[in-house]
Amino acid sequence: MPINPEYARDILLENLNSEQREAVASPHRQLLVIAGAGSGKTEVMARRVAWWVAVDGVSKDKIVAFTFMNEAAEELKFRIRSWLERVTKDDEEPTLGGMYIGTIHGFCLKALRDFAPADYYMFDVLDDAGRISFIEQGWWNVLGLQPFRSSAERAGAVSGKFAAYELFRNGYDQLNEHGLLDVQLSSEPIPADVREERDWCMDSELLTPVGTDDLSERFGDSAARYYSYLRARRFFDFGTVQSELLKRLEADGVFRTRFEDCWSHLVVDEVQDINPVQDRIIRSIVRDNGHMTAVGDHRQAIYAFRGGRVDLMGSLYMEIEPAPDGRVVELPANYRSTERIIQIANEWSQTIQERGGMTNPDMAHGRESRIDQHDNHVALIRFVDRDDEASWIAESIDHLVRYVDGQGASHDVRDKERGISFGDVAILVRSGTDIRTYQNALQDRGIPAVVRGGPDLFSQPESLLVLSAFALASGVDSFMGNEDRQGSLPNRIRTTLNVDSRATEVIPAAVIELRQRGLTFSDDTAERLVRLSEAICRRNALDRGLRLREEEVFCADARRWLARGGAIRRVFPQKIFHWLLEEAGIADWGQNAYAETARFHIGQISKLIKGIETSGWTPPNSLKWQTIALMQWGSSRARSEAAPLLVSPDAVSITTIHSAKGLEFSAVFLADVNAQRFPSKLAKQQVSLPFDLDVVTNIDPARLADNDNYDDERRLLYVAMTRAERYLFVTCSGRRRSRFITELEPIFRNHGAVVNQGAVDIAPSLIYSPISVDTEASFATSFSDLRYYTECPQDFYMRVVMGFTPTIGQEFGYGRGVHNLLRAIHQNPAHWAALAGDRAGLNEAVIHLVDQGMFYLRYTTGVPLENLRRKAIAGVTEYVVRFAEELGTLEFEPEKEFETLIQEEQLLISGAIDVVRLDDPPRVTIVDFKSGDADEDTGSGLTHDLMAMQIGVYGLAAVHELEYEPQQGLVRYIGETNPDRMEITVDLTDDQLRYVRAQLVETARNIRDREFDHGPSEQIEGRCFGCDFKNICRRSQVRRS
Repeated sequence: MPINPEYARDILLENLNSEQREAVASPHRQLLVIAGAGSGKTEVMARRVAWWVAVDGVSKDKIVAFTFMNEAAEELKFRIRSWLERVTKDDEEPTLGGMYIGTIHGFCLKALRDFAPADYYMFDVLDDAGRISFIEQGWWNVLGLQPFRSSAERAGAVSGKFAAYELFRNGYDQLNEHGLLDVQLSSEPIPADVREERDWCMDSELLTPVGTDDLSERFGDSAARYYSYLRARRFFDFGTVQSELLKRLEADGVFRTRFEDCWSHLVVDEVQDINPVQDRIIRSIVRDNGHMTAVGDHRQAIYAFRGGRVDLMGSLYMEIEPAPDGRVVELPANYRSTERIIQIANEWSQTIQERGGMTNPDMAHGRESRIDQHDNHVALIRFVDRDDEASWIAESIDHLVRYVDGQGASHDVRDKERGISFGDVAILVRSGTDIRTYQNALQDRGIPAVVRGGPDLFSQPESLLVLSAFALASGVDSFMGNEDRQGSLPNRIRTTLNVDSRATEVIPAAVIELRQRGLTFSDDTAERLVRLSEAICRRNALDRGLRLREEEVFCADARRWLARGGAIRRVFPQKIFHWLLEEAGIADWGQNAYAETARFHIGQISKLIKGIETSGWTPPNSLKWQTIALMQWGSSRARSEAAPLLVSPDAVSITTIHSAKGLEFSAVFLADVNAQRFPSKLAKQQVSLPFDLDVVTNIDPARLADNDNYDDERRLLYVAMTRAERYLFVTCSGRRRSRFITELEPIFRNHGAVVNQGAVDIAPSLIYSPISVDTEASFATSFSDLRYYTECPQDFYMRVVMGFTPTIGQEFGYGRGVHNLLRAIHQNPAHWAALAGDRAGLNEAVIHLVDQGMFYLRYTTGVPLENLRRKAIAGVTEYVVRFAEELGTLEFEPEKEFETLIQEEQLLISGAIDVVRLDDPPRVTIVDFKSGDADEDTGSGLTHDLMAMQIGVYGLAAVHELEYEPQQGLVRYIGETNPDRMEITVDLTDDQLRYVRAQLVETARNIRDREFDHGPSEQIEGRCFGCDFKNICRRSQVRRS
């Protein structure tokens, strides 16, 4: 319970400016907050939520908060908890209490799972890499996209397969984003076996009118089949999961009633970037009597090309501003940047013409103590060529961070001075194709740099090395694309390595380049890598084994696979990728900064290759086409995820402006502001759509392109400049001048910044302080991640920090399916207890759950699938019989989600307890299911100590978040046949919970201190031998044995 509302008011309004106070305390039902860059909008949103709880008395589980990215959601959770702690009574826990805080698509998936679990509980959302592989997998036999391509080429709409893919994707996404997609599925049940899905998908029809010409009809056929294919495989993409929620709300009255009864208060962040279907979802939550606080800035609307509509924020403004229960509040104070940066950004924002009818308030300097130390700390500099530009940027970063001396340019953070490190510096560019020159310049000076997001990941020599080997293993001898077209893979290869696009030439050239950069390779690495890649390709096409000697191929697992007899029915792309990394000697590349950066980049490639496996079973004959699709998409569209900033390598970030949205850096170099590049020469180009726009009148492709004033590009420049806290340098090169540079020069001069032709020496003007990495940031994680660190810090580093991904085995999803069946049973325990006396009837009831789709495996088929189904049915049936008395007499809370905070380390651990057994509330028992038997290696992969830690985390959550009194933990093995081993008890005494908490604190501190350079714990004997990365980890005992 909150403290007295009057006390809470005072606490929640302290240290706020007048506009922030108005936004936090507003009594209006609908509030639109126009929040400028650095205005403290996250703090305002957090206090607004706490105000609803502590002052207005709103139940926590009635509150939803939407953020644009998961990282923003994590920060908002911490902020809300912090304020709830201050306005909650001392003897109570400041929990989030069932609030949803996350992305809109995550909310949609949760709502579908929660309110229609039989239909949606086994669904997952495909990322972009998984989606391209999914479409490629169904291109010929299921989706009918080859006839679509032929029709599009006859119509002159595209040239080539990848262009046809983009045309189809644009059309399908636009129908989804406008809520227009309407598909009639087959009347038959969704097939459980992937071998039966083709006919089911083809028996679908697009009901949305899209036109009667050949291209429109072909598109309609493929769109209907694609939607059906997603449903058959229990997938959504980002757009489909949102439109699916709307369709369910419109078609299912019971679903709609449960949905509408759930929430009453909504916060929407980044409202300037919502699309029409998201606008409808927001309105479906708020309706006529709900409360909404929408926060955004039309000057930062940079996602029009993805369907974001700043005019929807304008419409909201027009609705709320005159409404008696509405209020518009502007937050002008910028607490991030120096006054000079703010003034420059203000003047630039006045050049944006399209504002959706909204005002354009100037930002004010909010942090008076953050002042420029010298005029040249904000500068616009022109160079003769890009090499000179890149060289000066590298030299200036060398001045800003004197790493050898342990000194960095002085910067105020949280009211204290510290020297900035490499991780505080960013080079921002308009397009990912423009990064290479800047990275080379940093490399020449020994400055570590990481490409964070964007397709220039495919221009790194280490990336080209492993991509070429993987392509060759997949049957791709040469990369497709126009070598003269910037951004194509052949162009990237020529620019980076100066060879043509044949894989057998790229591999040795990349090895030579990497060796020159300080990485360690044996003399025959390139030869062996080519040999292994070609052997994998040959073996996939043969029905007999290939034998290679150790001196020919070093990787023993690959040699064993090659020697197997019989035809290959299925390949595991990630496993092949790991073999190639082992053959390339990745574990022995060294420990210098470039070696770590190279491994980070390859970790991002590993994430992309996961996309091939995610879509389902990969037959050998489809691997080539999957690889081609991934390479073509990745070279122009890939956006790799950033590692959590807490544990990211201490390196300069080189990234696109879009990828930097929401971030801030002590020093920003906005580079390559050149003609044709910024503003982009393609900015005003309208996308083609594969249907008749006279029929589909709701969609205007002009909204996806920029206007004649380049307002979208101007917003992008505004976002780039406002990422800078203290040091901002805008640079360009060449004879042709960007119109933006022409306009910026007088603006910079007007505010006393330096404008110069040629290099500016910033070193004499810098004041230095000892380098200090900011370790006060919050840290959100899961028990799974903490488990990896506890078992082996190097595993955590490779998996969580670097991004390396294990292969997806054919049993993947089995445990989740079993858990889903048990969740259904514990939702209606008395019903299932009554069936326990009739073993045959019980078995049939469990089979019915499976047939409903509550147990689904997308990565296996045939006999293995049937075996796993029988195993799950038998295990769950036996569980009901064994625990029938308990099911008949007690109540349960299955799949109880939690987020528990370790306050002193600002460590937020999220997860879900399988079952909370309500013994005598608040006295409860924590029940955790393992889908194997009780042997550690087969049941869960956890030692007894780690299981005790896991149940201890659940116990802490039960105490502090769920406000229960856990008496004990029970681990139940669903696959165990020995009754004496089916269940073990875990101690949850106060002493044990304190011990677990101390373990978590120690683990969090070690992660913060980047203590990763250690192998497995001594208590976990033989851990390396079962590790996903045992052959590519430099700490692996397997490699040494």
